[in-house]
Amino acid sequence: MDPASSSTVSNDFANTLISVLRLPTRERLSCMLNATKVIPSPEKLPRDWRGLCTLLNYIIPSGCDPTDPIGKIFKFCEAKTTIAHFKRCLERIDRYDVVEETEELFISDIIYFKEQCALAKYPTPEVPNDFDINNITIDDINSSKNGLPLTRYDAFLLYDTADTRSAAAVVDKLETDFKLKLCLRERDLRPGVMFEYQSIIKLISDRCNWLIIIVSNDFSNSPWNRFIVNYIQSSAIEKRKPKIIPCVFNDCVLPEELKCYVHLYFNKYNPFCDPWQKLMITVSPSTNLALTDSVKQNNSYQKLKIEKPVNINTTNVDKKKVIKFPSEENKPQPKRKSVFDRLVKNVGNISVKVVPKKWSEKKVKCTSL
Repeated sequence: MDPASSSTVSNDFANTLISVLRLPTRERLSCMLNATKVIPSPEKLPRDWRGLCTLLNYIIPSGCDPTDPIGKIFKFCEAKTTIAHFKRCLERIDRYDVVEETEELFISDIIYFKEQCALAKYPTPEVPNDFDINNITIDDINSSKNGLPLTRYDAFLLYDTADTRSAAAVVDKLETDFKLKLCLRERDLRPGVMFEYQSIIKLISDRCNWLIIIVSNDFSNSPWNRFIVNYIQSSAIEKRKPKIIPCVFNDCVLPEELKCYVHLYFNKYNPFCDPWQKLMITVSPSTNLALTDSVKQNNSYQKLKIEKPVNINTTNVDKKKVIKFPSEENKPQPKRKSVFDRLVKNVGNISVKVVPKKWSEKKVKCTSL
C-alpha cells in the first residue's frame, strides 16, 4: 500500500464509526474474540472480549445471554467508537491477528458506506413498494393503491395447457352468463411474483372460495398440478370445508385422489342433470341464485294456489241437494258366524230329521252333542 493510500485509510478509520461495519465483518470479529484466551496481554488484559470491555468501559449486565458478547459490545459502542480506536484496543490486548484478518473487511465496509452516502445526496426516484408478498394478482395492484382489501375470488380455475378450450368455455359461462369472478394463472397472476406455486397455493387457500379442476389425462400427468391438488385437499380436510370441484370434459382416467369427489361430467348427456347449473349453484356465493328451473316452477305453482284457492266449503251449497254417502266406517258389517255355530246348525238340521215322529208331535227337541 502506497503512503497516500495509507494516509487515506488512516483518515477513514479515524473519521468513521464502527456502526458502518456490515454483518460479515461483525460475525468474523465475534468468531475470533468470543473465545476465551488464558494468556493475558503485556498490559495484563484478557486477550478476548473481556479486554475490550475493560478498554471500552462497558460491563455486560448480569443475567444477559453471554453467547455473543462481541455483539453486545457493538450495540453499546457503535455510536461513539471509531474504527481507529477499536483497532488500537485490539492492539493493546495483543490481538494483531484480528487486526490483520479484518483490515480488508474494514476498508470494504467504508467504501460501501461512502457509496451509499453518495446515492443519498442524489436519490433515485422511489419505486412504489407494491411488490408485497400478498399482492399476487393484477387486481391486487389497484386494491393496494386505493387502500382497499385484497381481491377475493369465487373460484380458482386450474387446468393444463392442453385443456385451454375447455377452460375458455368455463370462463365464458361462469363470468359472462353467471357474473362470477374467477382467477386464472395465465390471466390474473401478476408478472414478477416470486415462488409462483407457493403464491398460487396461498391465493387458493386464503382468497378463493373454490378450486375448479378440469380433469384430463394431461392434467394428471403434470406433477405440479397434482401437487397443488394434494396440498389443497389436505388443507380442506384439516379445515373440514369442501374446496375442490372436479369437471370432466373429455374421456380420461380419474386420479386416485379425485375419485372421492362428486364429478361434473360435461361430456355426457343426462336429462336429470345440468352440469352448468349445478356448477353455478355451488360456486355462487349468493343463495338467491341457487334456484333451478324446477324449483322456480314449483314456487310459481304454489303461489298460484295461494292466490286462487279452491272453495270447498259446503255451507253455501243447498242442503237439499247434498247427498250423504255412508262412509266405510259407518256401514253395518255382516255378522260373521264362527265355525262352531255353523257346525251346530248343520248337526241340528240332521238331528231334526232323525227324531221320531212322536217326539216331534210332543215338541221335544233333540239336542245334539
